Amino acid sequence: MDPGQLPVPIGAQGLAGGGNAALEQQQEALFQQMLRNPADLKTGLAYAELSARLGNNEAAVTALERMLIYNPNLANIDLELGALYFRMGSFEIAQTYFDKALANHPSPEVAAQARRYLDAAGSRESPHQIVGQLLVGAQYQSDANVAPAASFLESQIGTVPLGRRSVKENALNTFAAGTVMYSYDLGTQDRDALEVGGTALINHYINHGRLDVGFAEVTAGPRLRFPDTGLPWAPSGSLKPYLIANEAGLGEEQYFYSYGTGLEGTTVLPGDVVAKAAFEFRQKTFSSHPDIPNARGLSGSDKLVSLTLSKAITANSTLSGEFDYLDQGARFRFYANKSYALGGSYRIRYDDPAGWQSQPWDTTFYASHSWAYYEAPDPCCNSSGSAAISLPSTRRDGDWRFGVTQSIPVTDTMAVVVQVQRDILSSNLQLYGYTSTSALAGLKILF
Repeated sequence: MDPGQLPVPIGAQGLAGGGNAALEQQQEALFQQMLRNPADLKTGLAYAELSARLGNNEAAVTALERMLIYNPNLANIDLELGALYFRMGSFEIAQTYFDKALANHPSPEVAAQARRYLDAAGSRESPHQIVGQLLVGAQYQSDANVAPAASFLESQIGTVPLGRRSVKENALNTFAAGTVMYSYDLGTQDRDALEVGGTALINHYINHGRLDVGFAEVTAGPRLRFPDTGLPWAPSGSLKPYLIANEAGLGEEQYFYSYGTGLEGTTVLPGDVVAKAAFEFRQKTFSSHPDIPNARGLSGSDKLVSLTLSKAITANSTLSGEFDYLDQGARFRFYANKSYALGGSYRIRYDDPAGWQSQPWDTTFYASHSWAYYEAPDPCCNSSGSAAISLPSTRRDGDWRFGVTQSIPVTDTMAVVVQVQRDILSSNLQLYGYTSTSALAGLKILF
């Protein structure tokens, strides 16, 4: 069970706004109220929630346990206590509270949440952990072959009509995509772990087999955790060096493979901003392909730098932003480029509008823009405006992407996913500009 899919306890909620100083004043006022009226469950729960938001899980636990002294049969409080202990890594204690919650005749929703946590807490006792997800479905693309809308090209030898395979084509495809992460607890005090991750995609186009894609990637490395860095702006974090290997196929033929290494760091910055920075180096080797005869010219090395920041805006919504820089080398210099990308997303979870399900719905809006600058003139195109004068130009691209993803739960571990996306790539070279609208529907399975 992926803990990221578990019900959100009070100890995992983000700060909804305001500074810590103001919240600490509220916490102190609630604490004084509890001292004056220790049997007031409403005040105790508010104090526990605020303490957890400030990262003081111990104070939240103390407040909730005090509430059980006055009323030991509160299943929802047992659930919250178990969730807090789960988040703190005390899985045996967490199991005790989940069992107690189930024994106190809870509501169906509390019972379902307690059972999900029990499954996850039981698996966490083992040093071996496997979590992942699988998405299967179908997709429509208005420009499946990423081709220009025009049916001709101004090349170095004049105006050349594009073949049927080089003109924009819409297509329907089926796909299966999955990720899996295996983690082995190394038994250190800081809970360092060895992580092996895998990603795979199989994409089959109906009536366009030459566009079929197969891709698989494996990463492996230790995740070193630092619960106390001593840095006021990043009090805790983790660092993961890892190896990378992947293989890709196109049209049922081998297309390229690559290998390399990476380094990832995560931390929580002031204001409860979660930050992840990564650097990756890949050496890639392409094979010639019937539709891309010059594919070997794409062989070279890639260097990627990325930074992702995310913050909980409310207890059920998150705002994220990402910056990427990619230095893509190639054997042919007109394929080599440097690109920059900025992207953002807003994710919100909310109750089923129809009230039929206890699991929340999930909607994510996203957008990104990238710029790519190539190193040398591309011999594909003549940009002089005259067939008598051959003037190749260096390629420059700008790419916009917009989309929305909707996830509707079916069970605790299954959801229907629907996504609509629009891509607009503008280029100074006619051959590379395109627009495409895509829509997919699939079933996501968590494990």
